Amino acid sequence: MLKPDKKLARQQWEALDIQFSRTPGLADSFSASGEHYILVSLLNQFGYHPTSREEAIKLAERLLSNGWDE
Repeated sequence: MLKPDKKLARQQWEALDIQFSRTPGLADSFSASGEHYILVSLLNQFGYHPTSREEAIKLAERLLSNGWDE
């Protein structure tokens, strides 16, 4: 798995930002929206493989806070 300190490409960062805003937070974990599965799938495409919803959300937060690399 890639390190979470790595910056995403701008297009990846934008896609992650959009999906992260759609994904319910951990407090809303009983939501049946399936958005967290889409978030995990997106992270998988970027080379990250979170094993839980919590890990996916924390990883996405970290990657978004890193910004993007042109």
